[in-house]
Amino acid sequence: MKAIAAVIAAIAGLVFLVSQGSALLTDVRSQISGLTSQAKDLLPSGDAYSLGVTEGKKMLENSDYLDQLNISLIPGAAELIASIKSGQITEERISEIAKIYFPVVAVQSGIFDISAENRAEFIRGVIAGYFPVQ
Repeated sequence: MKAIAAVIAAIAGLVFLVSQGSALLTDVRSQISGLTSQAKDLLPSGDAYSLGVTEGKKMLENSDYLDQLNISLIPGAAELIASIKSGQITEERISEIAKIYFPVVAVQSGIFDISAENRAEFIRGVIAGYFPVQ
């Protein structure tokens, strides 16, 4: 009799989880999303675009500046830097350097929000700084 009651209780629990489980998961996800967005709002975001323009100008004005970037240990970065220094300069290559370099320069500059939006703004800024419109 106890075994039957336990089986019925287990089945009732499963039915409850199946019927309410997705709502519970959705609620938990929305609460976590709210907390992460609140925490993200507290991070100093700075101006990623302006930082990118500054970094792009530094790269343009001083070819040795590329050697000073703290990214040479990242796979592919050394080859990318070498290709740019050898004159194979394209917007795509500069964008790749900016994409790799963003987390490093952002944190060094006090920008702790390294979101995709800030990365895109930084890359756009580097392109604008390296290839200024005249």
